[in-house]
Amino acid sequence: METPITTTDDREKTATGISRRRVLQSTALTTGVFGLGLPLSSTTVLADEHTDGRIDTCNATLDIVLALDYSGSIGSALWGDIESGAESFVDVLNDDNQLGVVTFGDTGKAYDFGTQEYLLLAQDGTTDNRPAMKAAIPGVAPPNENGTHMAAALDLADDILDGQGRDGKEVIVLLTDGEPNYQNGIVGNGSNPPEDEADGTVGGVSGYVPTATTGFDPEGDGDKTYAYTGGSTGTDAVITDGERDETEAVATVAKADGTRIVAVGIGSGVDDDYLRDRIATAPEDYVQVANSSELGAALRNLLSEICDECDECEDEGLLAKYEFECVETVDDECVAYDFVLETGDESLVSYTAGSYVNKDGEEFEPMTATFDTGYCTVYAVVKAGRGLEVQELVAEDGQVTAEYIAPHAISFVAFFCTEDAAEAFAESFPSNRGGGPRAR
Repeated sequence: METPITTTDDREKTATGISRRRVLQSTALTTGVFGLGLPLSSTTVLADEHTDGRIDTCNATLDIVLALDYSGSIGSALWGDIESGAESFVDVLNDDNQLGVVTFGDTGKAYDFGTQEYLLLAQDGTTDNRPAMKAAIPGVAPPNENGTHMAAALDLADDILDGQGRDGKEVIVLLTDGEPNYQNGIVGNGSNPPEDEADGTVGGVSGYVPTATTGFDPEGDGDKTYAYTGGSTGTDAVITDGERDETEAVATVAKADGTRIVAVGIGSGVDDDYLRDRIATAPEDYVQVANSSELGAALRNLLSEICDECDECEDEGLLAKYEFECVETVDDECVAYDFVLETGDESLVSYTAGSYVNKDGEEFEPMTATFDTGYCTVYAVVKAGRGLEVQELVAEDGQVTAEYIAPHAISFVAFFCTEDAAEAFAESFPSNRGGGPRAR
């Protein structure tokens, strides 16, 4: 049972808010850890958390693939930090987040949690799958390999999200200490080069595909293979423009599908310009961690930023207008009311039935109404009684809440991108002519 909210005329006016993502973007050019101007420590956390330390900001449609560089240049000391950082990332996942793991060295490999199951839900009923996710992260340092098959890792990760993602936020987090470097050949079912650990293990962890004997089938339509021609024909470790270009092309395809790529450069030998400008979805999606021991904190903050992503609202017209009206009758008598879309686009601002709170002790008298939106900020025209009010609503976790105009209940809410558009709508409304809008 919801705790009633006291109605009063002495409501505090909410100051203009700013989303966490906008804060991060505004500080992206300042000095600081990974280019976001944020000091890192093991206690640096930006998101609200459960008491068990898990991030509590993501909705139920966030799917992430961790693509971990497992090439020889990583070394044992650096790999220990990567393993620890990746495991701490798993620890703070929301219950409704899904995660997949890909490693890449001489070739790329996806971890199969079951039978062609490449994404795992953090909490599945009563089962906590985080230990299984951690088990997919190799526990020993990479072998002495020359290759860094970043292109294969991106292909594998993108197809996992395409085939088994939930069509919500889909993110590849690519961790590397270098640039793409690989031999030409087919990654997939039974081809050489490249071939790597044909027994289906990585770092002693079983369950990795593709190998020379096991297929990769994330979409359930047959084994997939990937041919690469931009690399070398031998074991030459020199990084070429062909490798850079082909890997960028793979990243471009993934981004065109709507997959967000966050590139994390570890150490001082990373080509920041390449990862930031040609692989990451946007410049602010490049994270540079000079000290690998701080990777865990960086990934923790990264999840906060991913979860709090929103878009600037630029539409010039009405986004959506919701009326509070009868939705169920019995014997010609209305027995249920709710907000119903009257006009506009519910993909811009949507409503889930029952997402309103009544006045204390009243029925069908909405005092607040909560809506879902991908925008950072919207302006709502709220009608209650004969009054109209323009309210600036700053999204929190993808939701905005309109409030009543005391002492009357809400009868409709109309949404706009700008305050000017909202005020113009309010001024044109018949009951408000001559009075002007009340803005807050």
